[in-house]
Amino acid sequence: MIWSGIWIILACTGRYQFIMVFKEYFVKRLFTLLLANCILISCSQFSNSPTSKAWHNLNAKYNSLLIARDNYKIAKTIDIKERKENFGTVLPIFHKIDSTKLKTARPHLEEVVKKTSLIAERHSNSKYIDEAYLLLGKARLMKGEIFNAIETFKYVNTTGKSQDKKNEALIWLMRAYTESGDFQTANQVSDILKSAVLSPRDKAQYLLVKAHFHQVQGEDALAVVLLEEALKNMPKSAEKARYHFIAGQLFDQLNRPVYARKNYQMAKKNRPDYDIEFYSNLGLMMNQSLANNTINTFEGMLTDRKNTDLKDKIYFKMGELESKKRNYDQAIEYYQKSVALSTDDNVQKAYSYKAIGDIYFNHLGDFEKSASYYDSTIITIPKDYPDYKTLILKTQSLNDFLKYKKTLDLEDSLQTLAAMNPLALDNKLEEIIIQQEKDKKKLSDAAKVVANQQNPPQMVASNGAKNRWILYDPAELLKSRNEFTRLWGNRNLDDNWRRADKETGSVSFSIERGVEKKDSLAARQTEEELDKANKAAESQLAFRKSELLQKIPKTPIQQAASKRKQEEAYYQLGKIYKLQFQDNEKARATFITLTEKFPKSIYAPEAYYFLAIMEENPADNVYRTTLLEKFPGSSFARQIKKGNVKISSDKETEAQNFYAAVFKSYSEGNYDKTLESLENGLNEYIGSQVEDKMAMLRIMILAKKQNKDQYQIALQDFLRSYPNSDLTLKAKDMLAVINK
Repeated sequence: MIWSGIWIILACTGRYQFIMVFKEYFVKRLFTLLLANCILISCSQFSNSPTSKAWHNLNAKYNSLLIARDNYKIAKTIDIKERKENFGTVLPIFHKIDSTKLKTARPHLEEVVKKTSLIAERHSNSKYIDEAYLLLGKARLMKGEIFNAIETFKYVNTTGKSQDKKNEALIWLMRAYTESGDFQTANQVSDILKSAVLSPRDKAQYLLVKAHFHQVQGEDALAVVLLEEALKNMPKSAEKARYHFIAGQLFDQLNRPVYARKNYQMAKKNRPDYDIEFYSNLGLMMNQSLANNTINTFEGMLTDRKNTDLKDKIYFKMGELESKKRNYDQAIEYYQKSVALSTDDNVQKAYSYKAIGDIYFNHLGDFEKSASYYDSTIITIPKDYPDYKTLILKTQSLNDFLKYKKTLDLEDSLQTLAAMNPLALDNKLEEIIIQQEKDKKKLSDAAKVVANQQNPPQMVASNGAKNRWILYDPAELLKSRNEFTRLWGNRNLDDNWRRADKETGSVSFSIERGVEKKDSLAARQTEEELDKANKAAESQLAFRKSELLQKIPKTPIQQAASKRKQEEAYYQLGKIYKLQFQDNEKARATFITLTEKFPKSIYAPEAYYFLAIMEENPADNVYRTTLLEKFPGSSFARQIKKGNVKISSDKETEAQNFYAAVFKSYSEGNYDKTLESLENGLNEYIGSQVEDKMAMLRIMILAKKQNKDQYQIALQDFLRSYPNSDLTLKAKDMLAVINK
């Protein structure tokens, strides 16, 4: 282009004019090139010139940062909208991060990462770089990329230019460490923030994160104090209403009703959503004086059309209130209504089942009913319920308890029947069978009632999606028609359809039709059928009696086996009372019964051991004395004495030599002699370093002698007596083989 222009000028002008025109043209082009070059150099992201910063600030803000901010807000809104709050427990200040529940929000978070990374790559001298990195860290944390989020927040805190942004990065760093479970490092970050000068917004955020830090660790008192401080620096919003509601729940947990009511009231004043407002109202009613009649207020909520789908929650709270008043029958009735109405909310249904189970377990002592309600709870409750594992263990313990309780009751009954004379026994068996039938019918009726409560009949319009009215439902109509035909036969649709032979006025046509003979024949057939039914019932009764007779222990061997089952049941029930239910009174009574009825029981040493440690008067502990006198060589006697024994170095050396000698005797096959020596040695060298080895050697000899009961008991004793021994794994493996 330039050279073609030069030739045109040269052709059209003289030489002088050509030089002047060329000079003017060249200077203009050179100036434009130099100006463009200067602008490009000054706009480099590595330049600190005002022009460069202004240009990169403009591009960073409007090309990337605004888009990243909007996408992060959208992701948070989606997360809040899709996350279902569990009002059956104390709400978490911050929900646990779960990347699997971010399907809709994930694309927006990916966009945040993309746009903020673009600012870091192309606009590194922009004043928005700190905010971009903070947004990047928040997006990564929300996605569950905790390690990457931690590194990002660390980078902002180290290289950030704004002190406010560095403080904000530390707050989010503390949150990230809390989410990862690294509470020690989170606490160290918190110590740094304590001395920092924070803006009101950052202070509120820091106190929220700190409150969350304590709530996660179960420190409710600290959490609620910090939460209340944070609320002082927060503007009115739905988020603030939620935090006030959580504060109310925490104060409820701490039994501080005045503070709980105050926070529930504040929750209602801070633009809450409907759920928070609804549950705040319930919380306020629950915290009113128990002497006041708040049931009328609950009844008012039940009649409010806005609460049609929340009646199960209202009945649940009514049950809680009655339970606090110790009106347990009324509480159970309300909880059962909650179950019946929780058709679409299995979580609420599970909480109602658990509440009924707790009443039967803790207050009414009906472990059988409690177990059935806990079983229903386990089936319906979510796996992330805070006390899920504890509930599983409790349910298993209850089922074990019922198994042994039924065994004990059954063997008691069978032994009582075995002592009766034949005539009395026959009458008693009839009574038992009749009672079983009554109980069976009662259970069947109760099951139908529960089924009707859980699936109440509904009549919906013909286009309804649920249970339709029978005349609009062809399947139900056909089913009912078939049932009618089965009962009544094919009948014409006319008057008096129930009658086989219709009458008009007082005139009968039955004689004309010869129906009289048919009626007498039908009567004879009915008598025959009744006779057959009676014979079938008698046959069934005789069969049931023979079944029961077979279970009655008649021979000495059968009676010994029955007593052995009783002995086992008493032992297991005592342990469940003591270790699972923490009921020392019932455990003590059960172990005393065991030692009185079965003084030579293989479980007697352990029973005396439990009785000794439960004895409240150590100065007059007869059970300890009995254990040491009757079973001095048992591991339980050693456990009792171990607390008072201090072994010297000489005694330790003596124990080492003794163990070497008995092991040599064992290797030579002298099992009886070795076993006797070990019994004495275990009692002599209590507290030595080889005590666990001697105990294991004793177990090995019992295995060789094929004494299964003592072998199993010795293994259980070993695991309880030496939990830190290197031989524990071996003992567990050996016990597992026996159990198989």
